[in-house]
Amino acid sequence: MFAYAMTPAFAHELKMSALKVAYIYNIAKFTNWPESTWSNASDPFHLCFYGDDQVSEEFIQLKDKQINGHRIELVKVQSNDDYKNCHIFYIDTDERRRYRYLLSLIDQHSVLVVTDNSPFFDTGGLINLVETDQRLQFQVSKKQLADSQLKFSSKLLKLAILVDDIR
Repeated sequence: MFAYAMTPAFAHELKMSALKVAYIYNIAKFTNWPESTWSNASDPFHLCFYGDDQVSEEFIQLKDKQINGHRIELVKVQSNDDYKNCHIFYIDTDERRRYRYLLSLIDQHSVLVVTDNSPFFDTGGLINLVETDQRLQFQVSKKQLADSQLKFSSKLLKLAILVDDIR
């Protein structure tokens, strides 16, 4: 039998990863997509993710859940075709070197782009998950929200850190 000792740093990372997935799920629940997003009520909700970080592994928690009556379907993006039907697109922090390219592949007006402590958040992300003093918060780009077809509930916006000015 093997004994596995979890370091405090790794335990914190696991806890934060699960918390980030919960944030993404709850943010989605308080987001309205355009009515034209789904052709029928049985269409799945595509939660797409790019990268191999711990958060991406934790998305499995959402496998049997629903968003606005649509069953969540997890899509690990591996080819250009995988981007076509995303409703949420999570970009792993380690993939920041490809950030602008990844954003060019999606319709940012109808896709909720979630980044994780991204230094490039201001160039296209809508939600940025940030950890401050071991506390998870989320930033919302007011400019990206105004330019998108997505609508956030007032409850969600009250919890957010609103960033940038609408030009």
